[in-house]
Amino acid sequence: LKQTTYALGVVLLPCVVALFNRPEWLPPVLMVTVFGEALSTGSVTLSRIGGPLALMVMVLALPGRRRMRLPKRGLIVAVVLYSSWALASALWTVNPDSGLSLGGTGFSLASLALSIIYMLAFIMFVRTERDIRRLIWVTWAMSTITAMVSVVQYASGYTRAVGVSGDANFFAALQVVALPLGALLAIEVRETRTRVIILIGLAIGVGSIITSLSRGGILALAAVFVMLSFQPAKAFFRTRARKRAFMAFVVIGAGILLIASFSSLSARASTIFTSSDGGSGRTNLWLSAVAGWKQTPVIGMGFGAFIGQSNRLLLETPGVDFSAYALRSTGQYVSNSYLETLTELGVIGAALFIAMLATLAYTLRSTARRARTLGSPLLFAFTRAMMLAFAGFAFTSIFLSTETDRTQWVLIGLTVALPRVLLEEQARRGKLHGPSTASATVPMLATPGRTGHSGNQVPNV
Repeated sequence: LKQTTYALGVVLLPCVVALFNRPEWLPPVLMVTVFGEALSTGSVTLSRIGGPLALMVMVLALPGRRRMRLPKRGLIVAVVLYSSWALASALWTVNPDSGLSLGGTGFSLASLALSIIYMLAFIMFVRTERDIRRLIWVTWAMSTITAMVSVVQYASGYTRAVGVSGDANFFAALQVVALPLGALLAIEVRETRTRVIILIGLAIGVGSIITSLSRGGILALAAVFVMLSFQPAKAFFRTRARKRAFMAFVVIGAGILLIASFSSLSARASTIFTSSDGGSGRTNLWLSAVAGWKQTPVIGMGFGAFIGQSNRLLLETPGVDFSAYALRSTGQYVSNSYLETLTELGVIGAALFIAMLATLAYTLRSTARRARTLGSPLLFAFTRAMMLAFAGFAFTSIFLSTETDRTQWVLIGLTVALPRVLLEEQARRGKLHGPSTASATVPMLATPGRTGHSGNQVPNV
């Protein structure tokens, strides 16, 4: 353990120094840790390294930063209210365990704190369109790399591909989030060769969702694909030809790997709620979660407390079918973020959680309108892509417990940062072109060669 600690110190110290000099690279670095959740040094996962590293960089960089302007603070208020209620639930939780491998309120609050650090890092250091481009490129690159890993895993005999996320379902959810952002990257680049490479990466990413055999992930993929297909060609894809190319590559990539994994996928599709080998048993878990909520309907049993009570509730809840379900010695999560929040934080906590997500959606929508009015094509398209990514993630949360998942909190951080990016880009353009140009309303649709809307430099999410 000491050797591991020393090794981490040797690795992290140069990273801290480099990121202190270039803190704008912190969000891309954190995005790498989101995709590589399963990578670890002993029992220390990549995100548990990334969180303290981000906090250190933020603290060191804070004295030299000017005061942040956050034009839209409603989402921050919603986050504070939800997080405060989760913290307050430690006063009445039925499962205060804080062990790093056991779950419980202490563990869940620590995980929530880590996710909030991720959110704050994105709020603090995503400030310009260049930061967004860099983030888009990194997201596409990590999505493609982990997708190729997952395809190799499936081809080599893995029952379900997991990439380097450690869990097939969360891997699929992350790839669903990356899809609209990768589509934006393919739209933004100018060179045909580069666009083809990006589209091939997207096709592999879509195929990797199939090889994960994640039923919720595949349903979310279908939903996001339908939403993308309904995006107006000129408003999102720039041209009909680019829209057709994107759709074709996605369909081909999904089709090839769907054929390869059809037998396994069809078997899992028939057991979406139960399975004969003692599988996830979502119906059983959801029934027991409702029973647990009825015991403390207003305040809930405590943040993260369900997993410690799940076996008891499963045994006590009428209607639970054990013919196709086996209890886990460590318990199970609800596998539904909305129902789990209701059970653990009661009606009050569930209302705060839904309000936070609704505020996120509203903020993205209003930012997109503002970007279109002010003539910022990249920010308009990025915000639209974020809306699709959030919709996909919200859908997968019906089948997953994602309250403290890093992906969700990265989306929150970006949503808070985007209105400020728009404000600062307008101020920068005003200094470059004069007040009359800055204040004029620019048409939303720009030609591919228009200055400030190129794709050569476009990085990823």
